[in-house]
Amino acid sequence: MFFKFTKKIVFVSLALSVVGCSTHSQQGMAQKSMSSETITAKETLYESTQNYSALISLYRDVLKAKEDPSIRYKLAKTYYQRGDSKSSLLYLTPLLNDNTKLATQAKILQIKNLIQLNNFQEAISVANELLLKSPNEGEVYNLRGIAYAQNGNLVNARNDINKAREFFINDNVAINNLAMLNIINGDFNNAVSLLLPQYLNGVKNSRLIHNLVFALVKNGDLDYAKDIIVKERLNTSPDDLINALKKTTHVSKGVTR
Repeated sequence: MFFKFTKKIVFVSLALSVVGCSTHSQQGMAQKSMSSETITAKETLYESTQNYSALISLYRDVLKAKEDPSIRYKLAKTYYQRGDSKSSLLYLTPLLNDNTKLATQAKILQIKNLIQLNNFQEAISVANELLLKSPNEGEVYNLRGIAYAQNGNLVNARNDINKAREFFINDNVAINNLAMLNIINGDFNNAVSLLLPQYLNGVKNSRLIHNLVFALVKNGDLDYAKDIIVKERLNTSPDDLINALKKTTHVSKGVTR
């Protein structure tokens, strides 16, 4: 912020002072705008290349100069994306006690971090508190459903993920998570019936494809599984991958956050 200090000695000097400061203020604002544009440009570049280390350095430099809650949230989110949930929670803490929309997003990120740290019961507790204040947050139901699933409570998990769909969470996310519950429960046929239409409709994120291939193999649809493995280039030796999946008795819970 720029402050004008003028001395009322004579009218001419006053006029010169005001004009001079006005010009200086305009130059300063231009520099500030340029600085903001530079930050945005770097941010866009680093995000497009998933250069989380560079993003973290950028946000830390901005916060060293001036506290900015939105930048702090971005810093915490980037730490989470990099897999460093402990650092994410550290920088997130000052944002958790406000009653703003940003605080709601901060709590959602807190839940994601707790799940990533395998603190499932704490994640459920935070989600419960948040849903008391914001009962229409579909993403929170989805996250609580994930935490329930990881904790072995598949009934509550399914109820929450279906509730998340009622509040219009991304259908692809919800369907993948419901399919994953079927896989955990050994119901591979229903998992395929959920995932295959998504795949045929062009939804090809890696989690969905891996879950679909696993469910197909476990359901005995080996030719279909092999076709997808080849088409999506999942492995240079499709038969070896299929044999490995056939022997797999434990499935990692590849739910979508």
